[in-house]
Amino acid sequence: MKNKWIAILLITVLAILPGIFMLMSVPKVEAQTASASMTTHSWQVSFTKTLNESKITEDNVYVTNNKDQKVTATVTLTEDKMTMIVSDLAPGSYKLHVNKEAFAQSGPKTASQVIPFTVIEKLETVKSEKELQQYFKALLANHSQKELNYETTVEMASSEDKASSNNASTTNNQVEGVEEGDIVVVKDGFIYAVKDQGITVVDGKDPKNLKLATTIKLKESKYISKLALYDNLLIVIGDEYLEKVGTSMSTAILYDISNPKKPKLIREVGQEGYLQDIRITNGTLYLIGNMYPNYWMLREQKAPDLKPKTFDSVEGKEYKSLPLEKISILPNTMDGTYSLITAVDLKNGAKTTANTKGYLGGSSGMYMSENALYLTTPIYDGNPVPAAGRVMDMIWMPRTTDTQVFKWGVDGTAMNFVGTTEVKGSVLNQYSMDEYKGNFRIVTTEGSTWDEQKISRNHLFILDKNLQELGAVKDLAPGEKVYSARFMGEKAYVVTFKQVDPLFVIDVANPKKPTVLGELKIPGFSNYLHPLDDTHLIGIGYDTEQRYDAYSKRNFTVTTNMKMSLFDVSDFKNPKEQSTVKIGGKGSYSEVQYNPKALFRNKEYHYFGFPVVLYDAGKGDEVVYKGQGAQIYEITADKGIVLKGNIVNKSTGDQYESWEQRVQRVVYIDDALYTVASNEVKSYQLKDFTPLDTLTIK
Repeated sequence: MKNKWIAILLITVLAILPGIFMLMSVPKVEAQTASASMTTHSWQVSFTKTLNESKITEDNVYVTNNKDQKVTATVTLTEDKMTMIVSDLAPGSYKLHVNKEAFAQSGPKTASQVIPFTVIEKLETVKSEKELQQYFKALLANHSQKELNYETTVEMASSEDKASSNNASTTNNQVEGVEEGDIVVVKDGFIYAVKDQGITVVDGKDPKNLKLATTIKLKESKYISKLALYDNLLIVIGDEYLEKVGTSMSTAILYDISNPKKPKLIREVGQEGYLQDIRITNGTLYLIGNMYPNYWMLREQKAPDLKPKTFDSVEGKEYKSLPLEKISILPNTMDGTYSLITAVDLKNGAKTTANTKGYLGGSSGMYMSENALYLTTPIYDGNPVPAAGRVMDMIWMPRTTDTQVFKWGVDGTAMNFVGTTEVKGSVLNQYSMDEYKGNFRIVTTEGSTWDEQKISRNHLFILDKNLQELGAVKDLAPGEKVYSARFMGEKAYVVTFKQVDPLFVIDVANPKKPTVLGELKIPGFSNYLHPLDDTHLIGIGYDTEQRYDAYSKRNFTVTTNMKMSLFDVSDFKNPKEQSTVKIGGKGSYSEVQYNPKALFRNKEYHYFGFPVVLYDAGKGDEVVYKGQGAQIYEITADKGIVLKGNIVNKSTGDQYESWEQRVQRVVYIDDALYTVASNEVKSYQLKDFTPLDTLTIK
């Protein structure tokens, strides 16, 4: 594996677990390496001096076990002549021996290297407070040696298992059977919407007479990111800063909404840190987040508590530190961030104790199926980046980015770590990942579209249940990057962009031999792809145009209006843009372009819609505000895209949209459509969009 730590004047193999991580110094030659590897993967070490390929012999480069006996291993040298990959080893502790003669420029400043490393078979639980502190002390030592400056930022996520029996809107989830939650949810004729530090409950049973059923008020310190439903439970997800404790908590507050007019608080569960996202599947709620402990306190205190805190009102009012037996160190990570996963059994009123596990090794991306959870983290030049938002101030930006993938098998509140691997390139979002018949598929972009020295390339990797690579499509669209992706069973669709928008159709039926079947190039690009049926895709994004820069004497691309396309992929080798519409003018946008939860769907009428804010081109580069609201389209394979409802409040001289009146979501209940804004809910006939009622919310 490639998670490497740069040491200045030292080879650093950090002391973490007894018998696994060791610290030793070797003069002059610098090495970059992770000190452990999963059994299914290779271990890697990079040097600051070039190696001589002809000198990579059994006498100069070899591996010994913990009894100092030579063992058989495969040692290969990468193209840069500075990195060695050691593979085909059983679990255990080893040392890599590299004699000075193996380096291209051997001399008095070049010393032979002996580098300890461990191939581990499974996660090891942290066994003692001392061991946990050793981990963080090693991090402190490593930071001191690097003399790097760090800047801290915070990113908070703002991105039903039992469906309601009524005919109403549901959340636009990526995976069937895996609920993701949203800021507006609907159940039994009632609309639940996030508003400031509370939830507005609107009685929409009679669309001609909308009523405010009640308001659920939360603490001002709570930030609500989404709502979710399960049976008669309303689940309120958010973050809260606890001033007395001096930390933030990701929380799930559960209400019984058997009587929607009188929601009853039944439970609150929390884990320290910031929320990444949630999922609900098989009657279980999963809170996934990151926590960055202040281990710098080790310089001031002998024994600070570096364990994440949890809270469960079922167990009492106290915030408790996570027990050591529930803390593990993810293989090949050393960034000081915890990935935290809390599982809550929602069945029978969610009365049982929650299960929280902490894993040292942060994450920033995620995908979940009904049986597995995948977390990803970017690795810049071999260094994992803490997910809590810490940014390395490196002067060689942009840097090469790869992605490390971690997998857990999930069964209710039981979570079992499966393994880890690394793939080339960075992943765009959850839609660039998928699980199908036990195999994991992931689309990445390697390199930068603006780096002419290392031109960008795009890849699709297929991994088996143990994260072993089965097959791949590599080097798609050189010079471009992935803007959207969607997996649909045995087909994958990938949109890349720099100046034009190629839509690639990829056959992934044979996981060992994925194949590009067809490609369509059109102006603009799609931020989001949504399946209409087995042979048609909806693409939502922007139109573009080419301009010329007289100073650089180069063409460049700018976005203009919003654009929605219907792609016909029935002939996989010749995909077509069957229908297209332009929405608004320059500057127009919709939340659906970066948050698919904003997509409205109604199967009966074949409706698809979303909130819109419309602008148009003004003088020079200026844009002029035209109005805001929502648009509803009928989209079918036969008729293409047809605008049916233009529910837009036109501007009466305002320069910009009103935040409070901006439509956040569009939902339906039976034969009525509702637009939900911060300060009002409006109802319309679903068939012809005749206005019915307006409820002002103060």
